[in-house]
Amino acid sequence: MPRVHVQGTRWGVSKDSVADAIQNYTGMGTLEARRCADEAISGKPVSVYVEDFVDVYELADTLVGLGLDAEADESDDVIEL
Repeated sequence: MPRVHVQGTRWGVSKDSVADAIQNYTGMGTLEARRCADEAISGKPVSVYVEDFVDVYELADTLVGLGLDAEADESDDVIEL
């Protein structure tokens, strides 16, 4: 499944805007999207899964526009933690 990797921020970022973008492209619930936004803004690496291969690039572009360092990843590799 494609995903977007977020490695941190480049400048002041609105947590609400990041959470809204994540929620819109992934279908996550509000609390989960806000948790991902919190982690990304705090500098923790975060990977967000997206169902559509086109949306993965749009989400990455949106997050970069909001001030995050984000990169689209089309691989189907499974990451086990």
